[in-house]
Amino acid sequence: MQLLTSHEALALTAKFVLTADRMRSVDSGLQIRAKVYETASRIAFLRAHLLARSEETRPKFGEFFRRAAFAVA
Repeated sequence: MQLLTSHEALALTAKFVLTADRMRSVDSGLQIRAKVYETASRIAFLRAHLLARSEETRPKFGEFFRRAAFAVA
């Protein structure tokens, strides 16, 4: 059972990146926390990629192959 969809993982990626940017702009003392959020965003992005690949539909006879909608960064 999957806990996240690829879209939810991408939303987490964006949230972590925005939080890291806000931390960095507010206080220079939050640099370590900002780096942790950036790392979390990278992990969430990679997880979203793996989830999107597993969410792809496999074609049956007479159907076209449809890839999951996923932006490559």
